[in-house]
Amino acid sequence: MKVLEMNRIKKLNISEYSSIFAVVALVIFFSLNNGNFLSAFNINSILIDMAPLLAVGLGVTFVLLIGSIDLSIGAIVSVSAVLLSLLITDYGYWAYLVAIAFGLFAGLINGILYTKLKIPSFISTLGTMSIFQSFAYILSKGEPVQIGVQDWKFISFEKFDIGIIPSVFIVTLILFAFMYLIQRKTKLGKYLYAIGGNERSSKIAGINVDRIKILVFTLSGLCCSIGGILLAIKLKSGVPTVGVPITLMGIATVVLGGTALTGGKGSVIRAVIGVTLVLVIQNGMSIMGVDAFWQQIIFGLLIILAVLLTTDRSGRDTIIK
Repeated sequence: MKVLEMNRIKKLNISEYSSIFAVVALVIFFSLNNGNFLSAFNINSILIDMAPLLAVGLGVTFVLLIGSIDLSIGAIVSVSAVLLSLLITDYGYWAYLVAIAFGLFAGLINGILYTKLKIPSFISTLGTMSIFQSFAYILSKGEPVQIGVQDWKFISFEKFDIGIIPSVFIVTLILFAFMYLIQRKTKLGKYLYAIGGNERSSKIAGINVDRIKILVFTLSGLCCSIGGILLAIKLKSGVPTVGVPITLMGIATVVLGGTALTGGKGSVIRAVIGVTLVLVIQNGMSIMGVDAFWQQIIFGLLIILAVLLTTDRSGRDTIIK
């Protein structure tokens, strides 16, 4: 019995720090193979690429902590990017609020479908993913919506960096601080772990589980809308398919950081580690000239490894609610 317990503790310690060790090792490896990897320009590029993915990952973290999943994240990103690009000419800075309002609304709808209609999150968000993605196509008429040069003044903050830290990444850092405070300093943060650990016990303890779930999905929608806005600013256009690859990437990066698919284990800090790991790998392999197909193979193997390290297979169900 003691041996089994010691093995479990050892496994938890490995999963706790493996991603951090991997990031450090990869940074050393890539920097030794290419001196430009740690250049100010390249670090700035990595942070720019990290910003939208990390914004999405922060919301995904909360969803996974309660043992659920949100497959509509990429579609919300797409619609938010298109909305900002479409409305910025006529409404200026108000376009940002519209894009964010859509994210909040989309997340609220996901939460209501999941809790009130009792549709599993995998199925309900799969349905809303199709609806929201179609909405992005309809709004954009299936084509990228360019942000005209005359409207660049509304996104000019992207040019103001602090040293090698781009302004778009600073936006994500502010969002991270907000989500971190919720996780660590509020009752909502404590309830996330309680619900993900044992939903039935949480209900018995008097926690309004449905309300927490709706709040979580609404926050996820908020994070996704910010991710879409950052992508629109980066590309200077709203591409209706821009969020498609983020659907699985956003979930995978959070899992790579150490947040469990089974719920009750993880944090927004692990989301930062996971996103950093993915971007370091992608950037490093690109600098080394690794074929894009091999990059996908390596990324797939990393996801499998992450799930092996973070999932408790001692008998607990891994079915996502």
